[in-house]
Amino acid sequence: MRYIRRAIYASSVGIAVVACGASPAEADCADLLQRFNAAIAREAVAEAIALETQIGGDAVCGGRLVDVQRRRAALQLKLAQPLLAPGAPSAQAERLLLQADEPEVLWQAAKAVGDMRFSQHRFADATAAFERALEIIKNPAKTPRAPDSSMTSQIFDRATRSRILAASSEDRQRAAIYVPAAKDHRDGSPGGAFSADIRGFEPTVVPLPIQFETASAVLSPIGQKAASELLEALRSQHPAQLTIVGHADERGGEEYNLRLSESRVKAVKKFLQDGGITAQITTIAKGKRDPLKVDGLSDLSREEMWALNRRVEWRRE
Repeated sequence: MRYIRRAIYASSVGIAVVACGASPAEADCADLLQRFNAAIAREAVAEAIALETQIGGDAVCGGRLVDVQRRRAALQLKLAQPLLAPGAPSAQAERLLLQADEPEVLWQAAKAVGDMRFSQHRFADATAAFERALEIIKNPAKTPRAPDSSMTSQIFDRATRSRILAASSEDRQRAAIYVPAAKDHRDGSPGGAFSADIRGFEPTVVPLPIQFETASAVLSPIGQKAASELLEALRSQHPAQLTIVGHADERGGEEYNLRLSESRVKAVKKFLQDGGITAQITTIAKGKRDPLKVDGLSDLSREEMWALNRRVEWRRE
């Protein structure tokens, strides 16, 4: 919550205006910024958005656009907060959050959208929002002051869990979807939860939705996509060694699940090696012995918990 308060505080701090001795163009820019500051102070969202558009198209003011967008998004996040609890968000709260996240400049807004979509069991949308939050955090131009690593870790966990849930075929009312990681804002390589360093938070265990055909070590179509994206991430990050860990859900016997996990992680190892990865790859089969910790996930169904426990993990050495 303190990060939301920090974003709200940002909306109360005006964009600096310097007009003394300014050229006509600079004076026009100063006037736009003053009017924008006044709209934010009055919590006049529609007016602030209209002025933001003018600022973005102004030759002098255009360089202030990200700051302006962050302030407007923070205001909308502030206005949405009282409408989010208890129960499902109102249509107004949802509209405010989606508008706050639209310019993709405020990680708090992206996280709030992700939390909302996760609570609605719209896991593909939640994944995209959490991935977006991670990339916004990584970008100093959009996030001058990064959150502490515990918050980044929380967003990372939500991103990887919602990706696994989105890819699950257990829920017959919802089609399984593979949601790719966000692209790194610097070079276009796999970013988001695949990132080796997220402003000081370094993920050492990355849960992946690498799935297989039922009772088999053959990669499913979604499993192929997930394994291919892991391959792309490894090619860009060049680790000298890595570990692939396979987990199973609680169904089935201990010995059966252990054997199945072992054959599956070996299949992933072969896929990576066939793709040209020369790093030392260690495989570990866990079976059902290491279920995912479920703090904060009490609203998930039994089938959704099974999906989270049927996971492959990439462990960085």
